Amino acid sequence: MGEGLSGRRILIVGASSGVGRSIGLQAAAAGASVAFAARREELVRSAAEEAGNGSVGLVCDARDPASCAAMVEQAAAALGGLDAVVYSTAIDILVRIAEATAQQWSDTFATNVFGAAHVTAAALPHVRASKGRFLYISASSVDRPLPAMGVYASSKAALEAMCRAWQSEHPDVAFSNVRIGSALGTGVTDSWDRELLMDVAGRWAELGYVHDNGPGGPMTVDEAAAAVLAVVEAPTWFRDITAVSDPGRA
Repeated sequence: MGEGLSGRRILIVGASSGVGRSIGLQAAAAGASVAFAARREELVRSAAEEAGNGSVGLVCDARDPASCAAMVEQAAAALGGLDAVVYSTAIDILVRIAEATAQQWSDTFATNVFGAAHVTAAALPHVRASKGRFLYISASSVDRPLPAMGVYASSKAALEAMCRAWQSEHPDVAFSNVRIGSALGTGVTDSWDRELLMDVAGRWAELGYVHDNGPGGPMTVDEAAAAVLAVVEAPTWFRDITAVSDPGRA
């Protein structure tokens, strides 16, 4: 990471594992103070301890507006303000869209979209005061949903539209959609139905999903996190950006 992260105060929601945790650890290593936020207290506490540099671990249920508001205030107080907010929390379910239950739709949107709205509303005064940025993690496949990933893709499309809506009403603050390709080691597939996965995997290949993730194939978690932080520290504003693997380094 470059010098642009030194001294930055960054809140990462969804930082207990995977890309979110890696974003926080890399940011702290580059000199940023980080608030790691997620539901699992023991994981965000351990992440903050590993990160050091004044970082803190905070508990937050993204589905609860009051929890989001309290967490944001705790983060701002602990760090002395907020220069960037990264919303990395997501439910990534594997289910055929015709078989998705009302509860699955509700849970996915409550976490992936509504939670982002709650956090943004609470953090807006702090980010505006610092002339900072909001970043929302989306997916490279959102424009072409994969079989059995329609619920997830629909939520990410809504998240991106919400980001642009915030931008239209608050033109003095930078809001960014950061689409990332498939990243190995995130743990999101652990709860997937293996039989369904095997059934749709061939169709994914036919649709060119590997190509969508870059000629080099899936990224690592750390590569995906580094791409997000590049947007945080860039001297210019990236409104919509997609990060996939670099074929020259595959």
